[in-house]
Amino acid sequence: MPVRPAEELNNTARVLLGMIAEGHATGYAIKAEIERSTRLYWGASVGGIYPELRRLTEAGLVSVCDDPRGGTRRHAYSLTAAGDKALTEWLTDTSEPVLEMRSEPLLRLRFAGVLEPEQRLGVVRQMRDAYESRAAEVLERLETGEFDDPFHRMTAEFGLAYSEWGRDWCADAERRLLADGCLGEPVAPAT
Repeated sequence: MPVRPAEELNNTARVLLGMIAEGHATGYAIKAEIERSTRLYWGASVGGIYPELRRLTEAGLVSVCDDPRGGTRRHAYSLTAAGDKALTEWLTDTSEPVLEMRSEPLLRLRFAGVLEPEQRLGVVRQMRDAYESRAAEVLERLETGEFDDPFHRMTAEFGLAYSEWGRDWCADAERRLLADGCLGEPVAPAT
């Protein structure tokens, strides 16, 4: 079987290798852990989990065996030596990691100038509410001690600080828009 070099792995594959390395062996367990943890800062496509697990298996990075429980046929995945090597290479890679932000609220803000004035404020307020909601969710999880691994906890703490900063930035942006009179006419289309 061909083994994919670590640099050819997409981020969903990397998330899956990390999840399997932590002991989340079934597709269901991986989906649950993504929902509990990485979704807070990296939205891996849940629909892409099983196709990517098949690709990782075909590439020789994970192995699969049947894990029968009850009446359901499940597959349990484990890292192969090549998968462990690929994960370690990615985690210890000294090149600068890509800082990619995928934020729909920020994308909406970018184009809010084409809206009517009250709609513009609505975009900023909705963005603030999204950050507030995420901050509350992460804070609740931190307070219940859900993150027992110190690195998982530090990641959640960073996510909390980021969400609180985003909430505060949006509140300030709303004040600036109201004070500076930036709620005039919508931006005219380019000709």
